[in-house]
Amino acid sequence: MIAFVKGILDSVTENSVIIENSGIGYEIVVSSNVIRSLPDIGEEVRLYTYLYVREDIFMLYGFNSLREKETFISLIAISGIGPKGAIAILSELTVDELAMAVISKDTKAISKANGIGTKTAERVIIDLRDKIKLEDMSADDDIISDSDSDVSKDNVVDAAMALTALGYSKFDAMKAVKKVKDKDSKTAEQIIKEALKNL
Repeated sequence: MIAFVKGILDSVTENSVIIENSGIGYEIVVSSNVIRSLPDIGEEVRLYTYLYVREDIFMLYGFNSLREKETFISLIAISGIGPKGAIAILSELTVDELAMAVISKDTKAISKANGIGTKTAERVIIDLRDKIKLEDMSADDDIISDSDSDVSKDNVVDAAMALTALGYSKFDAMKAVKKVKDKDSKTAEQIIKEALKNL
């Protein structure tokens, strides 16, 4: 098992990269989110990898974080979703955005991924809903942090609910509220005003 590949970024295509290490070029399939985070050609890069083996297929898939790799593994375990579908989902949504979509049962957000229909999106939600919790999201970007007071947590939840009442999906509402800075020091009304700018 190849846990990760570290080396010099040699080249980048639409859906893969080649990383050179000790004279060997490793071709790794990645999501567009990974491509957007890559350094310049010729610079050092490290990607966590998953080796997919099926009959005559040996393919390396690369990720920015272990969470992203674990999410990929969870996705390919779902009936009807292979590596291509999993990469499509991770190209459309970050791990945290996928978590929000699953929590809010937003099939529309997931089905935006290339080749993923509504029924497949529903399957993703059913299979992942017990594995993904809001508190598992990245600590830096979490919609509610452990340090927030009960009042500020209530304000954040109230703001998200208010946006949902205005017609926004739970996914979009949570995503917009999440982007508001210094949420813990703002009232629900202030959070709503700031969040609306992100919609």
